[in-house]
Amino acid sequence: MDAYLEARSYEREAREEEKKGGYEAAIAIWRRYAELKERKGSYFLCMYGYFNAARICDTVHRWKEAAELFEAASTFAERIGERSLWAFFMTMTCQMHEKAGDYDACKDRYETIGNFFYSMENFFGAADAYEHAAEIMSLAGKDISDYEVPVDAWRKNYEYWKEQGEMDDAEWSLKRIASYRTIRNKV
Repeated sequence: MDAYLEARSYEREAREEEKKGGYEAAIAIWRRYAELKERKGSYFLCMYGYFNAARICDTVHRWKEAAELFEAASTFAERIGERSLWAFFMTMTCQMHEKAGDYDACKDRYETIGNFFYSMENFFGAADAYEHAAEIMSLAGKDISDYEVPVDAWRKNYEYWKEQGEMDDAEWSLKRIASYRTIRNKV
């Protein structure tokens, strides 16, 4: 069978299995779909396959596997330069690690997202990701009293908006710093 028709067949089978509640079979078929698309160099559809397998894993509470699958999808998003999809898949990876109780992996991925946005000078995205990392650290019982990474990103966000003449957004960033410090110090 030609690879295109084979993939279409997998897609149809996976959807039918999911409708019937055959989640294990659907996950396995979506994985085969993703692997076939990867071999053919069709990375967008490869991501689609991993996304669907991860989505179903989440449904059946197989969160560690879902995290691995979302992270696999993020790898292909990065490979084809789809930055927004990369950030989306990495955020989903974080959510699955949190559900699985793997707070270290979750925090690490949030910091990876923060570093990504920071390197692009998207300081709002960076600060938000770093605050998520702080929240996860707190949930894990770690001391965040000296975790200043979000503050630095919010400060950069303030400076950016101030240079743009958007003082409402600049001032909001300063308020966010104060809010973060208040929350951080209560933990």
